[in-house]
Amino acid sequence: MSKISERPANTDLYARIEQTRMTALEREVAINALRDADAISDGIMWVVNVIENAVKYLSNRAPLKHGFKH
Repeated sequence: MSKISERPANTDLYARIEQTRMTALEREVAINALRDADAISDGIMWVVNVIENAVKYLSNRAPLKHGFKH
């Protein structure tokens, strides 16, 4: 069996997959699901960071002046 490439944050999850009694196919499915979950969570965190940075940028800008008279 090939060694699993793991992320430090998920070491325990990969170890549990390795120790669980399952077929090679089931293990491969579990590992792929974990990798997919990592990719999804990375994508979500990227979007959150972009939104957070946009809000910081917009809040630091000078207020807009428009020529409307009330």
